Amino acid sequence: MRIKSIILTLLLCSFAFAGPHSSECVKKMVDFLKAEKYDKAFDAVLDESPFIKGNVNVTNIKMQYTTVFQNIAAQYGKPVGFEILGTKTVGTLERTGFLIQCEKNAWVIELTEYNNPVSKKQYIVNFKVVDESEAFSRYGV
Repeated sequence: MRIKSIILTLLLCSFAFAGPHSSECVKKMVDFLKAEKYDKAFDAVLDESPFIKGNVNVTNIKMQYTTVFQNIAAQYGKPVGFEILGTKTVGTLERTGFLIQCEKNAWVIELTEYNNPVSKKQYIVNFKVVDESEAFSRYGV
């Protein structure tokens, strides 16, 4: 019984400290969404990532997410906060799910970051909005 509680505590601690870099990016994104600066919200997620900035279609992606953010704000209301749903690490890649809490409802995003072993920097390499069924299957109990 004691071993189970220790394992559970360690598991909960791993979620509590998961994704500090991506958490900072999401905090900035939520602040921009509150101020209705939808293009800046994507820039906060972009986070100077050489991988994403090197993408030929980054301008198109930014325009698409600006529209997505506007539509979500119209439907869900302004964000009031966020929480980490969970993190999965595979080698130097880390995928973190975030619940964005809004005035009327909540939505889920996932950020994948690369923890560069040479430069010791973390970069966002993927960002996506996740639907509810996918969120429950990945982060539900």
